[in-house]
Amino acid sequence: MEDEIARVVIIGTGQMGPGIAVSTTLAGCQTTLVGRTEESLARGRSRYEAALAFMVEHGAVAAEAAAAAADRLACTVDQAVAASADLVIESIVEHLPTKQAFFRELDARCPPRIILASNTSGLRISDIAGQMAHPERAVTTHFWNPAHLMPLVEVIQGERTTEETVQRTSRFLQRCGKRPVIGRKDVPGQICNRILQAVIRECIYMVQEGIASAADVETALKAGAGLRFPVYGPLEHLDAIGLDLGLAVQTSVLPSLCNATEPGQYLKNLVAASHLGARTGQGFHDWHTRSVDELRRTRDLWLVQRMKEARQNA
Repeated sequence: MEDEIARVVIIGTGQMGPGIAVSTTLAGCQTTLVGRTEESLARGRSRYEAALAFMVEHGAVAAEAAAAAADRLACTVDQAVAASADLVIESIVEHLPTKQAFFRELDARCPPRIILASNTSGLRISDIAGQMAHPERAVTTHFWNPAHLMPLVEVIQGERTTEETVQRTSRFLQRCGKRPVIGRKDVPGQICNRILQAVIRECIYMVQEGIASAADVETALKAGAGLRFPVYGPLEHLDAIGLDLGLAVQTSVLPSLCNATEPGQYLKNLVAASHLGARTGQGFHDWHTRSVDELRRTRDLWLVQRMKEARQNA
């Protein structure tokens, strides 16, 4: 195809970049992972290899396919390689002025045919692209963590992003085995993160107000609504039960829900006390006797099994 994306440059070697690179190399794309330093680049390469090995170990990818994918990955600290790509995906610090300056530099360096995408999780691509001469080729591609296992990618159309950019990007992500969704209004938090933040706000509020413990809030979501979400979304649920019943429930429940426009006081108090979660040993849960690494492994094992099932049923 004339618009096929074959060469990808991923800038950023932290949590997301290496996982994105796994997806693009498995899709057959020559991919270059760009780091700030040789040390960060080595860490990024290690994360890439570990993610790919995990998929092989658990039967999501054949060893031969993984080896071929690894051969498609190059690593460098030279950002000039972006000028030879078809698609550049930025995954650097979540700081608007830094991203604006970075996209301004990319815009000057890269020919207009190259799509410039941001993996931002909350910022608007319209703002990130605000200083570009060619904002029509700027788009959000928000991969969900872990990027090599999660199917969702949010493709957000900025105020000046062309439809061609959106469609080329979406087709490419489908080739990578992802399930892209398109956001037509460029709002903070994209699509799924807005839903997630609303859920998080209510969860914090319930703990804060003594409605339920953090553990029981987690269990209620995991064993209740969350368990059926993969096949039964909230709007499908409303259609299934009848919109008249849905309206009655909302009329009863919504007035008592948290509608704060600032983070909850309970969360603020935890942060003020330096209870920052797993890395400090205390957050909503006590992590002195739990392992966050084991929790992530449990998550990844569940995700890789879902990936295998989806491929078998395709």
